[in-house]
Amino acid sequence: MNTTQVLWLVVYVLLFVGPAIYQRYHYKLDPEYFYKLGLRKKTGLQIHHAHWGLGWIFLATILMILQTLNVINIASFWFLIPSALGWGLFFDEIIPHLRMPGDDRDLELKVYVEAGPATIKLISYIAIAIVVVTLCIKLL
Repeated sequence: MNTTQVLWLVVYVLLFVGPAIYQRYHYKLDPEYFYKLGLRKKTGLQIHHAHWGLGWIFLATILMILQTLNVINIASFWFLIPSALGWGLFFDEIIPHLRMPGDDRDLELKVYVEAGPATIKLISYIAIAIVVVTLCIKLL
């Protein structure tokens, strides 16, 4: 492993653990901040930082797809930054979520079924956006 590779490995690890460290210390210093749920109130969605993490992971994936299709030509580290941030945010949220008690499977399945149409719409919009962005970049 050369010096540049070691450097990027260190950067990736720091970006991966950074969101968890930030969120944990932010909560310790200002727990009241976590009760200000403006975006949740405006959208009606239960948005957590794992969702933001998935957005970063999605961005990294799109960059990799565009690179693979030779639509863009960027250095590999541009995939690493959103990937590391995304996975860090995601795991910081998902680990505690796995430990939460969930005795009401009927409620979970009800929400899953009710969210079906919205899920299909969102996935469809994202798929269309991927195609449109790819075509637009390819035409440039």
